[in-house]
Amino acid sequence: MDSMMKDVDPSVLLANDFIQSHFTNLNTSEALANCFLQSYFLNLGVYPEVVHMMWYADDSVMTRPGPDGTMMSFTSPEAIMEQIVSCDYEGASFDVMSFAAQSCNSSSEDGAFIMVTGFLTCKDKQLRRRFVQSLYLARRQDRSYAIVNDILRYIDSIPALPSVPESDFAAGFVKVYYELPMREEVGLMYVNESVMSRPTSTSGRTMVEMPGLDAINKRVSNEHRRASNFILNSVDYQICRSFKDRIFIMVCGFVTLDDKTERKFLQFFYVARSQNGSYVIYNDILRYVDVTPQDTLESLSQSAAKTSTDVELPYFMVKKGKLLSYFNNIDPQNYHH
Repeated sequence: MDSMMKDVDPSVLLANDFIQSHFTNLNTSEALANCFLQSYFLNLGVYPEVVHMMWYADDSVMTRPGPDGTMMSFTSPEAIMEQIVSCDYEGASFDVMSFAAQSCNSSSEDGAFIMVTGFLTCKDKQLRRRFVQSLYLARRQDRSYAIVNDILRYIDSIPALPSVPESDFAAGFVKVYYELPMREEVGLMYVNESVMSRPTSTSGRTMVEMPGLDAINKRVSNEHRRASNFILNSVDYQICRSFKDRIFIMVCGFVTLDDKTERKFLQFFYVARSQNGSYVIYNDILRYVDVTPQDTLESLSQSAAKTSTDVELPYFMVKKGKLLSYFNNIDPQNYHH
């Protein structure tokens, strides 16, 4: 491992060491996700060859688009490593535009669910791809964390039709969720341990978390009463290898609201079998991704005078082996122990 890292900018290693040293002391899902994502993308852009050893485990599942756009899943550590290395991430730029995180409320599990959106630009390719990535970061008995579920999809080229056959559980689940005749009945798919996260504004950077059935039912009743039509472009899912009755689902699509506006949305579900045998939603994160993104942190100076809520700034960026953040004022050269 030392031989792989000896040519890395020392400031990158210092930044990563700083992040890792704070990792086990975090007590909220947002703080955990923020710390994890900075370390994950920093490492992915500098030495991707070792990312699988740092974050993935024997029970991990990774799903990625193939050359033709077909989603493929990888389960063995060797396959995950080969997939990461083949993506040519070394020297790539990552602009992380937003993330949302929730704690896992199932009594048998501990960790965080994370949905992150951003842009990827590979070093030797000028094509800039917008992506969404949903992850389950599980806490192990030794207090370390590992990525158990990981789905990434490019959302600048999502397919016109769902990518899951009608016979699959995930397709059946989302069909019920988005097509129930009485929209209020969607609330019956949650339980008191469920957690829902929704954006608080047009730009959708700030999220509000609603735990429990009362808060969820109020939100579901309001938002589905406003929705006149859902068009689902893609449905991706994974079965948790450690818990066979747990399903990890990511949906990309469009919703038409009652004022005729059309919003592009991403939605993450963590679905599990309840004690009575039915499947219920334990975690649910929805985010809109039709705002106008800004490409660089420097664009803040040009956009500062604008009052429009349809401007999206990067949350943090990894560029040329450096971690930069407007919101957290992070620069690896400023890290001190």
